Amino acid sequence: MTALAIALFLFVAALVVFAIDLMIPTGGVLIAVTAILGFGAVVFAFRHSPVSGLWMLVATLGLIPIMLFTLLVIWPRTPFGKRMITVPERAGDFNWSDAATADLKQVIGATGIADTEFLPHGTVRIGDRLFEAVSESGPIDPGQSVRVTRLDVGRLVVVPLRSRPGDAATMSEGSGLDRPISELDLDSLE
Repeated sequence: MTALAIALFLFVAALVVFAIDLMIPTGGVLIAVTAILGFGAVVFAFRHSPVSGLWMLVATLGLIPIMLFTLLVIWPRTPFGKRMITVPERAGDFNWSDAATADLKQVIGATGIADTEFLPHGTVRIGDRLFEAVSESGPIDPGQSVRVTRLDVGRLVVVPLRSRPGDAATMSEGSGLDRPISELDLDSLE
């Protein structure tokens, strides 16, 4: 087999591998194989003669835009491409939270009770109405008192309330982290 025959075989193999890649998505693996086969075709064509090498180089480089056009424009319109590339559905009408319909002067600064757990979203009961809300200061447990600080993109923003400043328990209460070091019976690090 001559170098020119090998070059032509590699060139045709590159086209076949590219066509297979259009039908079996491999995440770019077959595109890389196509590039290697095309490079091999050019190398073997130059081994045959400089003129055939130049023609193979022109043919290979000329096919790159055609392959890109096929991959980016034509393939997504094929039945297989349509199954692989999903078109996102248009969002329906945007629904504001019902907080946007409430009287803001009465809602902002108001206190309520967390109806659900906030991680950071949840619902809060203010008076006899439920509102979607987001916590500004981390998780809030159901039943905890909250205060509305502002309205942000149609949702109330709330912070937890403490009944009295002295009642605020430390986060480490009951975990042993608030015990004196002498009670922990630790060895010296020296």
